[in-house]
Amino acid sequence: MSDCGEAACYLAEWYLPELTEQCVDDLVARLDAAAAAATGEGTPVQLLLTVSVPSDEVLYGVFDAGSQEIVSRTCVAAGAPHQRLSAKVGTRIRHDVHDVATVCRPGRISPH
Repeated sequence: MSDCGEAACYLAEWYLPELTEQCVDDLVARLDAAAAAATGEGTPVQLLLTVSVPSDEVLYGVFDAGSQEIVSRTCVAAGAPHQRLSAKVGTRIRHDVHDVATVCRPGRISPH
């Protein structure tokens, strides 16, 4: 899979009251583990990125997968069934950002 090239991108949404950085980190770890397990069993799926909006109590996740069903099963396996899933969304994922993990952390100013 290469950033939605061969499969398609899907946008999952979770509505999470009291959305915190720790909550996001925990959920992403569970989603990554579930995606790795599915991929290891022959069903490729990858969580490409997440965007959290604490003021709206929402977390978005973009997945690269062969179908909506694969994304849904991955979310359920992670213990985080999505509240909404949009099919075949268009994405523009930049590859020239040097430190994506810290560029957009709350309270941080990007050095780029």
